[in-house]
Amino acid sequence: MGSTPRDLLPHRLPGLLVALALSCATAQSDAQGLVAQSGSGVTPSVGSQPQRGGLMQGRPMAPAVAPDIVEARELLSQQKWSDASALIEARLAKRPRDPQWRFLQGVLLAETGKRAEAISTFELLTEDFPELSESYNNLAALYVEQQEWNRARLLLERAVQNRPDYALAHENLGDIFTQLAIQSYERATKGNQPAPSVRLKLDHLMKTPAIRNARVTTNR
Repeated sequence: MGSTPRDLLPHRLPGLLVALALSCATAQSDAQGLVAQSGSGVTPSVGSQPQRGGLMQGRPMAPAVAPDIVEARELLSQQKWSDASALIEARLAKRPRDPQWRFLQGVLLAETGKRAEAISTFELLTEDFPELSESYNNLAALYVEQQEWNRARLLLERAVQNRPDYALAHENLGDIFTQLAIQSYERATKGNQPAPSVRLKLDHLMKTPAIRNARVTTNR
């Protein structure tokens, strides 16, 4: 299955799991005229192998991703930012509306610390291709960095509305709900005569490693 998003991005975009790519099916539909297809299977993918987020589960096998897309993703995973930027910009010069390359550009911007530009890139993708769930997922991760939990929640809810089987976004949404619960319990402990159960619930969440160390992951 290859590396998971947690393996690839342990130190970047803390908080949420990020999507690793758009699906092969999306790339194919783009090549046929950038037609936005309602309900299309956009999933984290480098090819036809299953990845985190339910890739290809219950779906026909998609054609292989273009070699230059694979090359760009490898450059990103190797943190060869200059080479990745040159390749992405060259492809966008020829196909400025291509969602795959715009998505990779957003990932590059995010991973090189250009958060405002990354947010703008993913926001434009959600406007131009509202059916692509990965863009909402990665945009949510960027808003989590800014502690904008409710904004991130709304984006992830849109992602799973588009794709009910998008496991990655569901996990991220669960992490956000957990964080919101922790914040509410913390406020409750400071309120007037909080119930003893409030502290017990808060302690339970904070003492659970999987919750305490939860990350919202993105796709590349």
